[in-house]
Amino acid sequence: MSVRKLNVLTCELDESLDRAGFRHAAAAIGQRIGAERLGAAVYDAEAGHPIWPYHYHCAAEEWLYVISGAPVLRDAGGERTLRSGDLICFPAGHLGAHTVHGPGRFILFSTDAPGPYIAAYPDSDKVAVAFDDAAVDVLMLPRSAAVDYWYGEGSEPPSDPVVVRREPAASGRPVVNALTVPLRSQAAMLGPELGAAQLDVTVLQLDPGHGSADYHYTYGREEWVLVLAGTPALRHSNGEDALEAGDMVCFPDGPAGAHRLINRSDRAARVVFLATTGFPANVCYPDSGRWSLRNGPDAEDVIL
Repeated sequence: MSVRKLNVLTCELDESLDRAGFRHAAAAIGQRIGAERLGAAVYDAEAGHPIWPYHYHCAAEEWLYVISGAPVLRDAGGERTLRSGDLICFPAGHLGAHTVHGPGRFILFSTDAPGPYIAAYPDSDKVAVAFDDAAVDVLMLPRSAAVDYWYGEGSEPPSDPVVVRREPAASGRPVVNALTVPLRSQAAMLGPELGAAQLDVTVLQLDPGHGSADYHYTYGREEWVLVLAGTPALRHSNGEDALEAGDMVCFPDGPAGAHRLINRSDRAARVVFLATTGFPANVCYPDSGRWSLRNGPDAEDVIL
């Protein structure tokens, strides 16, 4: 049985938006590859048309990877043109405010956030709240409508209007190009460099005859891989599959997510791994029966 994979270069975009000047074609890909903890969508954007309003999320972290073209990013630092391979993290809160317009194709990743969906739109000073996972029924209100917590409760009279404070000034988000970033020991860990808190991202180069970490699976983490260049082979719980540039695969937590990449070709391959964070994260290496138990960010791994 083949692994569930999707090629972000060629996948059909079956969703669209054309409203109030916001325009895009898109395809949600998380469920298609069996993901549960991360969401992602591929977007095609036109020049001059942002794909959605300038916004940030109050709990979820988002990441952008540019596939092709020259999309224009707007963040707290203003507007700038991106290029293929650029990778950016938008953390939760006002530091992650952003929107993007074309021309170009790119991927937006989003971490799972507990509780209701909450987003803020600084241009119009609105807040959106949704209480279902699909964020279909969205309640959007101007922040100027805020009232004191006790307003209308019990016998207290109306209070003075609540003063709504705007976000402090912020600078533009750092950008790293995954296709050209220098590697140390054939890898570059980008999460800390890009200000991430909810996602670990690593660019890895596989020279001919070399592979990624030993065949393993993890309890407590979901991991994705996107092939940037080359044709690595993927060993998984049901056998082995050949991958090519643009292929994306999800490895769920537990034995179903067991995996290892091996480069059997005569040319180097480059991939990017994305993994959820959080502890404990217990890693099993089935070939040797070894376990590595990770109980905290500063705790030493316990090897069994």
